[in-house]
Amino acid sequence: NQCSSSFTASSRQQRGETSREHWFIRSSSLGTIAHPPCAQELAGITEDMAKDPEQAMEEVYDEAAPLSGGSKLLKHHQAQLAESPLAAVLNTPFHAMAWLRTLRQEFGSELLLMLFSSQHLLKGMASTYVGAPSSFLYKGYGVKGPQMQIFGGVTQLPWAMKPMIGLFSDAFPIYGFNKAPYIVAASVMGVLACGFMGFVPGHYFGVEVLVMCFFLVQLQMSTCDLLTEAKYAEKMQSKPKYGPDLMTYVWFGMNATSLLATVTVGPLMEHYGYKAPLLLALPALASILLPTTQNCLEETPQDKEAVAERRAQLFEQKEACGLCVLMFVGTVFLTVMAIMFEDIKLNAACAISVAVIMLIAFSLVLKPVIAKVNAFFLIQTSLGVSIGGASFYFYTDSPEEYPEGPHFSMEFFTSALGVVGGVCSLIGIYTYQQYMREWTYRRMLLVTNLVLSVLSICDVMMFTRMNVRLGLPDHAFVLGASVAQTVVAQWMWMPGVVILSQLCPKGMEATMYALLAGCHNLGNTIAANTGALLLEALQINPSGDKGESHQFDNLWIASCISTVMPLMTLLALPYLIPPHKQTDKILSDDDRDATEGSLWRKWFG
Repeated sequence: NQCSSSFTASSRQQRGETSREHWFIRSSSLGTIAHPPCAQELAGITEDMAKDPEQAMEEVYDEAAPLSGGSKLLKHHQAQLAESPLAAVLNTPFHAMAWLRTLRQEFGSELLLMLFSSQHLLKGMASTYVGAPSSFLYKGYGVKGPQMQIFGGVTQLPWAMKPMIGLFSDAFPIYGFNKAPYIVAASVMGVLACGFMGFVPGHYFGVEVLVMCFFLVQLQMSTCDLLTEAKYAEKMQSKPKYGPDLMTYVWFGMNATSLLATVTVGPLMEHYGYKAPLLLALPALASILLPTTQNCLEETPQDKEAVAERRAQLFEQKEACGLCVLMFVGTVFLTVMAIMFEDIKLNAACAISVAVIMLIAFSLVLKPVIAKVNAFFLIQTSLGVSIGGASFYFYTDSPEEYPEGPHFSMEFFTSALGVVGGVCSLIGIYTYQQYMREWTYRRMLLVTNLVLSVLSICDVMMFTRMNVRLGLPDHAFVLGASVAQTVVAQWMWMPGVVILSQLCPKGMEATMYALLAGCHNLGNTIAANTGALLLEALQINPSGDKGESHQFDNLWIASCISTVMPLMTLLALPYLIPPHKQTDKILSDDDRDATEGSLWRKWFG
């Protein structure tokens, strides 16, 4: 401590303490606490600082390795972390600060602030605060389980509109700006919609208005997500060395803020009502307006000639533009049908029709290897029929509504299960990175699908109440099953993300990724609509009424069907998924055309 104090006094005698010196003071002080043998080294550095501060700082700061902390002394500490757990705990905040400082130097404070708002606050925190109370709000309107699924699918459709949002913002800038005006417009609508839901009592508007408000909030999130993704993708291309670190900043922050919101959302609803999270979401939703209006996206206005040139380049990709428009028309069609008509069969028929049209269009227009992978994931996602609307009532019905049920409280259903799911997702990502990243796509998809199907037996046991007959408490049983299912589901999700990114030809990465991911998101809505049809066919229509135990008699059958149907796609694995490892390139560096060799090109040239 005496050594670090003398170092501090000596450095403060210099003219204007630099940020680098300030960082080193704190890390070296911590190092003296954690590793007393470093005192002599610190004393030597202190003497050098007194003689020539700039030279001394260059000696202790390694510019070639900023992400390792940049300090020779810090590297000495890192080498001893395995021997000193206390040092690992104490040094972690300072390593993180050095890492963040490096990101700021490489990418700028403006981008980090923009990503903090759009990814951490908006996509992480606000998404949780808005999504958690949605089912309880629908229940307040007496919405039945199948119809709840259709409404939920509609509110997620803006994520399938991302290709059209991207195309429109690129082709039609406002006052020369491609991103900021669209972010501001979507954010104003999202904030107003969330404020309306939070402040206006539910009996003043119908459930259709509630659905539209949720739709507008999701439209804000998808728009901001897409346009900020485009910006940090551009930055990562210019500095690929630090790309993984920027992605870590985005995803770690997003998971951390989502976890924080998950911990608090249950108690909030339990004590202050369903609308309390919506009010807390408002500042997070509005936060993106400040960095956007301050031009943290670092946009420069384009003149008419640049706009015309960019527009011509976009419209040269006729097939990709056509797919964007087709997907937009399909999502708008499903949105209108779900809001205007509450007929379950009609909505399911519309969803299946849109799925078939998208499958045919993408298969005709895209390069065969891309078309096959897209077909696999669209079919598998669509066949994973959802039963979430009915299971929500199963878990949360009161003793008066479902005497034999588990009777989970809002706090347990949203916060406890949500936190377990969030932590297990991180465990899934870590174990995937450590043990499975070298597997082939086929092996990964085969193993995870089979394991997840076996684990789904736990759901069947729960819905038949077999766990109670075996003496297994509902809360403990669900938590245990959730741990295993979430980890395996994360394993199954990761190769899908990797392979989609590998199928984007150079020069059109953003457009192709938005199209493929949008098609996958559309599959989730189709699964919700077809699942609603399955629930109605099995006479599973809970709505929170008293004495509705009979509504859950066939829920276990629906669970079995939703588990078995996605397995049918495994028969097509050898034909639709390439035999590559997840670390291999699928497209060559010369592949710049996503439609080369497609059936459309063969037939029409």
